[in-house]
Amino acid sequence: MMKNKFPHHCTRRCFLADTAKFGGRLALATLLLKPLAAEARSRPADNGFEPSYLRLHRSGELRQRAEKLWAMMAECRLCPRQCGVNRLEGATGFCRSPGSNLVISSAHRHFGEERPLVGRRGSGTIFLTHCGLRCVFCQNWEISHLGRGHTSSEEDLAEMMLHLQQTGCHNINLVSPSHYSASILKALDIAAGKGLRLPIVYNTCGWERQEIVALLDGVVDIYLPDFKYWDPGMSEKYSAGADDYPGVTRQAILEMHRQVGVARPGPDGIMQRGLMIRHLVMPNNKGGSKKIMEWIAENLPQDTYVNIMAQYTPYHKAFDFPKIARRITREEYQEVVERARELGLTNLDVQGYWWLRR
Repeated sequence: MMKNKFPHHCTRRCFLADTAKFGGRLALATLLLKPLAAEARSRPADNGFEPSYLRLHRSGELRQRAEKLWAMMAECRLCPRQCGVNRLEGATGFCRSPGSNLVISSAHRHFGEERPLVGRRGSGTIFLTHCGLRCVFCQNWEISHLGRGHTSSEEDLAEMMLHLQQTGCHNINLVSPSHYSASILKALDIAAGKGLRLPIVYNTCGWERQEIVALLDGVVDIYLPDFKYWDPGMSEKYSAGADDYPGVTRQAILEMHRQVGVARPGPDGIMQRGLMIRHLVMPNNKGGSKKIMEWIAENLPQDTYVNIMAQYTPYHKAFDFPKIARRITREEYQEVVERARELGLTNLDVQGYWWLRR
């Protein structure tokens, strides 16, 4: 998230609540019912930037990769759960996505993300429903656990991307994309043919199969993974048995870095390519924050972008787990920031934390 001045300033949760309250769902329905014409004027990307997926689109490779991912849904292996259900015949796996159908919660300009993504015109954020990780403290549980959204086609998603470009957004920001990666690449191929020129942000929990990330090479411009836990016991306890989260996420992040490198904003301060890591500090060090900072310092360049997030709030089922049933303290956050600085990490996004209790 971008740096906060107030405790609840523009979090994803209040953003979604506000858009629902003021007609966000109606706006999404409008996008579905009134798609842009193919010849609609597209806004060019900033500074002459050309996203990497355009080359794959022109060669036909983007469509081929979409087909590979689509075929994987016959025995679904898109996320590390590898359920093996046949989503192409309508079966539902652990993520609860309804077969091969695409379900979208909202698509809007969002100003609650990291500043280099938001700029002055906002991040074109598309919130996808369902999730294979299912954290007990999820702040978007209505979307990720209950799947509240609208069934959409790949053509609908492509039109949403084009609409967000036309409204001036700096990027297309896909939230919780893993289990919909096949549909996303299909939609991206359609949108690229109609003039989409914005960078693609892959906004993920970090728990990604390396095989799938490899298929995204040259498709994704900005990787935005979480690195939630260091200890497999904690990910098993708080994320539905996902004890392989730390190891899988480490390998995924290394592959993401290999593809896009260090994230560096352009002269206008807007990010167009690179790896941006998020870490949410949890109460009682349940995320293993210092260990994560040490791993980043040892395995990635010192100027790797790391957003150390302070906004942990015990949403959803967190109150069933006493060790994570509170906000973090100021000292807990400061200790992580100080350790990251001691390790020589130089590109830290440190949030305002004066509002945290001592």
